[in-house]
Amino acid sequence: MEKLLKKFVGFSVGPMIAAVISFITVPIITYFVSPEEFGKASMFTVVQTLVASFIFLGMDQSYTREYHYVENKIKLFQNAVMIPLMVSSIFIFIGVIFRSQISFFLFENSEYHFISILFGFMLVFMILERFILLSIRMEERALEYSFYSVVVKVVVFIVTLLMLYYGERNFLTIVYSTIFGQIVGDILLIIVFRKLFKFNFSYFDRTLMHKMFVFGIPIIIAASLYSFLNAIGRFFLRGNSTFTEIGIYTAALKVAGILTLVQTMFTSFWVPLAYRWHKEEKGIKYYSYMSNLILFIMTLVFFFVVFFKKYIILILAPEYRQAAFATALLSLAPILYTVSETTTLGIVFSGKSQYNALTSFISIFPAIFLNYLLVPNYGTVGASIATAVSYVFFYFFRTYFSKKCGFNINTTMQNPVILLLLTTSIINAFDVPGILYYNILLFIVSILLQYGVINSTMDIVKNSREWDFS
Repeated sequence: MEKLLKKFVGFSVGPMIAAVISFITVPIITYFVSPEEFGKASMFTVVQTLVASFIFLGMDQSYTREYHYVENKIKLFQNAVMIPLMVSSIFIFIGVIFRSQISFFLFENSEYHFISILFGFMLVFMILERFILLSIRMEERALEYSFYSVVVKVVVFIVTLLMLYYGERNFLTIVYSTIFGQIVGDILLIIVFRKLFKFNFSYFDRTLMHKMFVFGIPIIIAASLYSFLNAIGRFFLRGNSTFTEIGIYTAALKVAGILTLVQTMFTSFWVPLAYRWHKEEKGIKYYSYMSNLILFIMTLVFFFVVFFKKYIILILAPEYRQAAFATALLSLAPILYTVSETTTLGIVFSGKSQYNALTSFISIFPAIFLNYLLVPNYGTVGASIATAVSYVFFYFFRTYFSKKCGFNINTTMQNPVILLLLTTSIINAFDVPGILYYNILLFIVSILLQYGVINSTMDIVKNSREWDFS
């Protein structure tokens, strides 16, 4: 257990520092730019995330799956990165040809076409960064992974500060600082790990590449649909509301980043560990305990956000204070994604990645329906409710298909807790009289439902010899 905690702490240092940087960046940006300008910058971020989810073509997931089975790691790296780099050239071409149309779609102005061209080149660096960090993570070099994960964030932060201070205080400054900060940070990363780029034509392995590509095909769909699930709220706000509402929604997402921190910390540590445990044929009790434990931790962080949302939101400029009502709802996304990472392992281990695509596809329907129904009247809150409910679907179906693949993890306790968290978040989206007392009651019930996790933890501490978390 002690080794497990040390490794978790090692992987957590980077995300924690990155979260602190992000948390500092949010009030600075909201101080300098209006919600409308922040909303426009957010549309660029949405498209960046959507394209990034597609451009890897699932090869990043295939890379982690094959890592412990291919002896020559540089060969594996170069075969994995080749196809995404070729696809990035297509996006550069699209950005050049349709630059004016892309600019108008994002910002309601066709003059900012240079952004589309720069975006295409930024994708190349994002791809290289992704695979470099994956190679460090899969070797379980926790502190090194944390350090280099922070490097790019720090560079983007410094560039943002400089451009906001010396440049114009509008969405263009935020967008350009993101692009140039990303490129500069990734160049530093490439220089340090330049040994990975000593290309050798003898490393080209058509069989390996085909195997990785076949595994990654369903993940392309799953990742794209998953990113669309995260973006759909802002697209509906773009069509049925204003850039100001998009800015407030984005600010609420940033505040909910408290839970995204826990998500990043856990998944960075969990993915390589889960693959290794599977190879070592660990018992299902280890996975069940970790799944219940992470839900318990996320529940505590969730209620921290619920109880202190009015104070946390004070970090934002006064124009953004309405974001407090959406914070609890948007916090459910990282909670349910993180927990589902522990329940979805049947899909991963069986290689039936088509179930991930099917899960994301199913989850989009409630998102579309509820956004269509709620956004015109409720704006940010309506989009947030749609996101929260769709993530409940995401968790349940991801878990269901995993069990169908033979991963019989016990989720009996998790289901009522998740429904209780959804209820709490919806209540907190409105100005309900006596909301504090409702929250206290719901918090007590959620802890009582998870009392078994506390008992299990005490049992592990007392009987540590019976549990091997190495």
